[in-house]
Amino acid sequence: EMWGHPSPCFAVSARILRCLFFASFVTGIDGFALFARDPASMQTTSRSVLARRDLLASLPAVLSAPASVMLAAAADDTGNPAKQQPVGYRATTVEVGGQTVPIAQWYPMGDGDAGSAEDRPYRYRIGIGNLFRAFLGLNLPIPSPEVRSGDGDAVRTGGAPAAAGCRGGIVFAHGMLGSRFDMADLCAALAREGFAVSAADFAESISASFQPNEETSRQAIIDAEMALLQRDFGVDKFGIFGHSAGGGSATMTKGPYALGRCAVAGARPYDGDDPLYIVASAGDGVIPLDMVRTTVPSDAAISSNPTDVKWDRSQRSAALLIEGPLGGAAYAPNHISFLDEEANAALVRVLGPLLPLARLLRLKVLDFDVYVERKDSRQTAMAVRPSIVEFFSARR
Repeated sequence: EMWGHPSPCFAVSARILRCLFFASFVTGIDGFALFARDPASMQTTSRSVLARRDLLASLPAVLSAPASVMLAAAADDTGNPAKQQPVGYRATTVEVGGQTVPIAQWYPMGDGDAGSAEDRPYRYRIGIGNLFRAFLGLNLPIPSPEVRSGDGDAVRTGGAPAAAGCRGGIVFAHGMLGSRFDMADLCAALAREGFAVSAADFAESISASFQPNEETSRQAIIDAEMALLQRDFGVDKFGIFGHSAGGGSATMTKGPYALGRCAVAGARPYDGDDPLYIVASAGDGVIPLDMVRTTVPSDAAISSNPTDVKWDRSQRSAALLIEGPLGGAAYAPNHISFLDEEANAALVRVLGPLLPLARLLRLKVLDFDVYVERKDSRQTAMAVRPSIVEFFSARR
């Protein structure tokens, strides 16, 4: 009856187990310890072998998942609680292909307008049931818990945009099964520099609440975001940045993007005229550094140290190809080191006990197993993100 012994039910059970683990991995939410009624007990019991009856016993825990989860307050790029000038934030939507697409936007506020200091202003739902439908063809009554995160001291809801207007609009594109809040701290940092920043959930997002169709492509959603930024903030030039598959979007989406294109931990070849900044690491176990090298233009200035990257209007392209540790870390950044520390900390709280199971099933966990040991999002942000802000600011 153990996983190590083949049986007629093994294939089906393995598929269910993989899906349950994957659902837990991509959400990063407390309460989704899927394989024990008492998650703490997994710390002291053998986790290399799992009986099918234990798997079945885990299903009630999935179906009774918490309706709301509160995450820790965000940290700024210096690793301290964000205490800089607050920026405005709003949650809104756009209509694309007959679907309502959730959008998060950050912007500079007007002088004297403090907005509303709302505790954990970022709110979204995790669609666990989408994974079961995609991987198993099952429609299970699995709740979509609401996640609350962010720092009300750093971002304020309801504040009026600066009267002087914004210096441009920037779009963030998340990766496969990512979220519009994957790099929320960087979005806020760009808003602090005078930009209006927009981040949408794409059809591949774990938190997307709409039904994808042929008209809800990434290009269509990004076009709608840019139209919204132009209408509400009066911007007339744009930039785009993305992580992983979002880096591919940053380099492939139709422009122009006069403020530039920035691809982090994933890029596709780009031969246009827009400014380009590519960021990748030798520590990335998902998208190898050598693969990213093939996308770097021949005339790009290449550096392995973020402090050596300098931007002005005359420089059109550069690549930060990280070969070693940054900011006091012991290793080069991995694939998810570039995401917000807050989001990764949530993953660590849930998935630490499940990593032996992932190794047993030979699951690819997008460098999460590496991040659990190193926890270097803060160091990576401190070292890398200032150069991204400078890249866009050089052309505002």
